[in-house]
Amino acid sequence: MPHFDGTPTVLSVHNAGYQGHFGAEVMADLALPPELWHMDRMEWYGRLNLLKGGLAFSDAAVTVSPAHAVELRTAEGGFGLHDTFIQLGERLVGICNGIELHHWNPATDEQIAATYSATDLAGKARCKDALQEAFALPRRADVPLIGMSSRLARQKGFDLVLHSARLSAGDAQLIVIGEGDAHIRDAVAAFVAAHSDHMACSLTFTDRLEHQLMAGADMVLMPSLYEPCGLTQMHASRYGTPVIGRRVGGISDTVTDEETGFLFGAFDVPSMDAAIDRAIARCRDRPAWELIMRAAMARDFGWDQAMTVYAQVYQSAVEAAEQADRAEAAEG
Repeated sequence: MPHFDGTPTVLSVHNAGYQGHFGAEVMADLALPPELWHMDRMEWYGRLNLLKGGLAFSDAAVTVSPAHAVELRTAEGGFGLHDTFIQLGERLVGICNGIELHHWNPATDEQIAATYSATDLAGKARCKDALQEAFALPRRADVPLIGMSSRLARQKGFDLVLHSARLSAGDAQLIVIGEGDAHIRDAVAAFVAAHSDHMACSLTFTDRLEHQLMAGADMVLMPSLYEPCGLTQMHASRYGTPVIGRRVGGISDTVTDEETGFLFGAFDVPSMDAAIDRAIARCRDRPAWELIMRAAMARDFGWDQAMTVYAQVYQSAVEAAEQADRAEAAEG
């Protein structure tokens, strides 16, 4: 479209695991000229790759956390496009997502059983009791309650959860909420049913339910295979619910091990279980646990800082395009 000639383009890459792979015949369906069928443009191992094409013609690209921007440049984290991401150089920028602080605020949240704040945590105990009652679990304040709010997908680490001896042990409760892949949904339902004395789930997700889980759980589990950014760890931190998460993507950018949560590295059951052990041990030391809760609640996950960086990226793309136009005019 001539109207947009010379307009710089910034591409946002949320999850590079979803790239838009199609057969070559789709080129004609999309009215794409044949010269774009090239390894430096949109062809990828004999397939059309729409994400690759978008990156090839972008003046800059952003993704949803600094750590994920680094991961995209690796063979393991780039989903086959790591060379393309590497070629972007400084034009690929990672900017952490944010959350709506007014919507996720335990001091004013009307969807939870009791409000609370970092200076007065008393209401969180009432939220836990209400959550246990709602899911028909024993109403025990002394038993750690682990929450998991997640899309039901392999990416989210359910392979580890379903084989965890630590979660099966019975000295901590587990509540899972989420929707997604049918085979994972069925596996989670079976796992929970086999441990119904200390596990429960809702395979229908609602915003209200996530608020109640963030407020009522003692800790939140995020054992992701990969996680471009994630919002759950921000929601949990805002509600004084430390995260047990794998050190990937946005989790590693927003959770500090032993300060605001508990991180592990290898994607395997022993590593996850060891992190759960650390969290439960700390949870039983109430003064130490409240220090972590308050540190997590003190983190600022609002959008202001992110929007400043976004504005800088877009301005840089405009300036680069203007410089290219001046150079082209000078040559002409």
